[in-house]
Amino acid sequence: MTKPIIELHYNFEEFILNNGGIADKLRLLSAGYSMKSQLQKETLDQLGNTLNPDGGVPFNMASGNPSSVKETAEILPLIHKYKDSYQHLVQQMIGFLVARQKNDGGFAETLNLNDLIEDKWGTTTGREWYPVGKSITWLTGKALDALCLFGYDDEERLRRARDFLLYSQHEDGNWPDFKGQNISDPLTTGNILPALKAIGVNSNNKVYKDGRAALLQRLKESVKTELTCDMVDLHSVGPPNTKKEQELVKSGVGLIVSSQNPDGGWRMMGAKKSDPELSSILALVVNECSVHM
Repeated sequence: MTKPIIELHYNFEEFILNNGGIADKLRLLSAGYSMKSQLQKETLDQLGNTLNPDGGVPFNMASGNPSSVKETAEILPLIHKYKDSYQHLVQQMIGFLVARQKNDGGFAETLNLNDLIEDKWGTTTGREWYPVGKSITWLTGKALDALCLFGYDDEERLRRARDFLLYSQHEDGNWPDFKGQNISDPLTTGNILPALKAIGVNSNNKVYKDGRAALLQRLKESVKTELTCDMVDLHSVGPPNTKKEQELVKSGVGLIVSSQNPDGGWRMMGAKKSDPELSSILALVVNECSVHM
């Protein structure tokens, strides 16, 4: 394995290889680690075998489940470095994503995912942040970012997605999960800012500046209260503009490193065991943010 710039205390890669799924192993590669060529090929081939006929990644990466915009948009960027060798996978996944764009420019999950989403994330307070059948802001951010990364050239589609995001922001700098929702969901912002940057929205644009300021404030509070899970959005800040921002990124990465478990992974809040998905995301964040420290 090739180590990233910042070395973690414990053996992260072994934890992922032993406990992680396809997406986690792909994040391992994206985080600057290198697998044996055979294992790398096996992982990419497994992804190809998992895709549904419509080109989408099944919900929860489980064969037989309907395709999910969330899963597809999250995994597509992870195979960018293999786009030439696996062009057939790229085109299938892009085709699925654009098919899930609605007339308002946003992206939505199909109605037949409702019960699966409810089973995974439903609580006594509901899961208003992930409805089906309607355009979702953070989902649109993920999809738009992925399409831009691969140079998708239908400018009209991209512009509609951009405008859906630009005109749905709330005054506090964050976004609702969908238009018409009265409250902001701070967790949306980390998914949307990279998409706005990818589509060419200027960093001086008021929507971008307000969103970035809101994200920085949330991350500052999360570092202070040691909420490691919130650091999954640390990379969305982008290059620090001031010394204070640089110190915040440094503190966020330090929190991730210091909270790693001896088994190599990281735990969700309240959990006893390390979670492979969270672990692979945080390791990827450490690698992406290390260049700004």
